[in-house]
Amino acid sequence: MGPMGLKESVSEYLEVGADQAPLSFRMRRGSDGRALPIVMVHGLSGDEHAMWVFESALPTESLLVAPRAPYPQPGGGFGWVPQLGAWPPLVEEYVETVAVFDALLHHLEAEHGLNRRRMILMGFSQGAAMAFAATMLGLSFPPAAVIVAAAHLPRGDLTPLRGLPTFWAHGRRDEVIPIEVARTDVERLREVGALVQLCEADASHKLGKECLQDLRNWFREQGWDREGQTA
Repeated sequence: MGPMGLKESVSEYLEVGADQAPLSFRMRRGSDGRALPIVMVHGLSGDEHAMWVFESALPTESLLVAPRAPYPQPGGGFGWVPQLGAWPPLVEEYVETVAVFDALLHHLEAEHGLNRRRMILMGFSQGAAMAFAATMLGLSFPPAAVIVAAAHLPRGDLTPLRGLPTFWAHGRRDEVIPIEVARTDVERLREVGALVQLCEADASHKLGKECLQDLRNWFREQGWDREGQTA
């Protein structure tokens, strides 16, 4: 058994170090070239194994990639910015990391067939801010959608998020990012025209089980079936 109890399979899972790619990552290969690509962005002090707890809520044949953030943290794990700055963070704090992240996506497209035009970014906590920052700062290809949990928005120009399908899950007992912050950020997104579905759960700083089910439903409503192909 692998991290988080995952069954290891040479044919399905691959781990790549930073000596072979712009960032270390763990990947579950998709069923074929049509597989829906989902890039899972861990939170502060996480790594490339942290986001696999959400695997059961994602389309079964999708291509999943979980990169490791570039900055080691004093207490262990990794972060997406060198050090915590202003709160909420400025989008400019993510500029260097977004450039490396974009290079990773190019690598995944060239070496592993990741279709960037259909890519979904899924982020938790600081990883959610990273997913938003990457979209705000302008990846080579913007994501088709964003999924975030226990999230917060970076400060900056939100207009690049206009029209972006967004699933936002948040716990009403979140002790790190209060639910009031999430509600305010969701309204800011809606004001610029992002297509946001907010799921609130009776949970702390995590993705509650109610929102896991809502996420499965959201995939169906967006037109992505369990095989990870467009309906």
